[in-house]
Amino acid sequence: MFGIRIVFSLLFFTFILDQVDVLENGLARTPPMGWMSWGYYMCGVECEKGNDKCLNEKLIMSVADTFYEQGYQEAGFEYIIIDDCWAERHRSKRGQLIPDKKRFPRGMKFLAEYIHARGLKFGMYTNIASITCMKFPGSKGYFEVDAKTFAEWDIDYLKVDGCFVTENYLKTAYISLGKSLNETGRPIVYSCSWPYYIKFVHDNEPDVGKVAKYCNLWRNYHDVVMSWTSIMGVIHFYVENYEKIAPYHGPGRWNDPDMLIFGTGALSNGQTRVHIAVYAMWSAPLLLSCDMNKITPYERKLLLNLNLMAIGQDKLGIMAKPYMTDGDVIIFVKPHQPLKGNAYPAFSFAYVNLDIFERDIYFSPKIYGLNNTDPYTILNVFTGVYIRNMTAFESMNIKIPGHDVVLYTFYPL
Repeated sequence: MFGIRIVFSLLFFTFILDQVDVLENGLARTPPMGWMSWGYYMCGVECEKGNDKCLNEKLIMSVADTFYEQGYQEAGFEYIIIDDCWAERHRSKRGQLIPDKKRFPRGMKFLAEYIHARGLKFGMYTNIASITCMKFPGSKGYFEVDAKTFAEWDIDYLKVDGCFVTENYLKTAYISLGKSLNETGRPIVYSCSWPYYIKFVHDNEPDVGKVAKYCNLWRNYHDVVMSWTSIMGVIHFYVENYEKIAPYHGPGRWNDPDMLIFGTGALSNGQTRVHIAVYAMWSAPLLLSCDMNKITPYERKLLLNLNLMAIGQDKLGIMAKPYMTDGDVIIFVKPHQPLKGNAYPAFSFAYVNLDIFERDIYFSPKIYGLNNTDPYTILNVFTGVYIRNMTAFESMNIKIPGHDVVLYTFYPL
């Protein structure tokens, strides 16, 4: 037992000391939570046609009001982020980016003030090429100018895409733009797409360790689309690449599997549980992309489940390790706070069934590193019910419905 405690302590302190190389802007010490326009609204510029997916000032203000009035803010959702397609097609005579005058008539400084007045934070988007992915003005050649502009607009978060550039440029541009942001003195969370473009556009393996030195979060995989197949693709990618990416994940630096597709009608309740449970277990950013009025009562219940959000927002920020079982069940294991006597962490287990048929597994906690000699009390995270006490040396059977997850937290007594 003494040996197990030493191993856990060494792992814990190695994890903390390994943060020295991170972008130390003091930001994103837990994964960002909020809303982003792209997944649902995409390039919603045709507002005059009565398009209900219109990206404009009214939409952004309505999301801020929803977060403020319906409890999302108290659950940790705070960033409201405008993605691509927000700008005029040309810069000003002084070389500055200009918000679309019809869709954002009062400008981005106004929106920042509106959002900040509600205790929330404001995010925006650019690309490191001359144009954005949707052919609006990009930031190449204007890093210092754009950084100062974003800082003057009081943004708190910047998503930076990587379309239309070479691999060598990717490796220097993100560093340069990050430096320009830091020089403004404005605290701005820096979200990069650097690894994604290296891997899936330029067909090389990204140096995630290097990315983690310069970015607060980064995209590793394809955009999520509104389907269960897409969510399964994300899960399989992160399981297959866990050993490559998990060592660089923690406070101030996060692997970003892309947005939550709640509020879209794309998932069953069971699939929705898998989506949110796995993201929370990964300590992934939780960024909704939807019409907030279309969030179902059950989805809202999940998003406001404080036991669930606490797993994702745990200050240790450990990315859950996957264990494969027979069939299509993956067990994700995550040690987290609270610690008992600074030696025995709580553990959450997500038993994820990607098959369509119910699966029955035999589970023994001791296999996964539980080290408390006293019993644990077990919380069913989705129901909020404590189901039993047991020691790490006992076993239990768990039934998992098809396309669903059982999520338990073991608290040391």
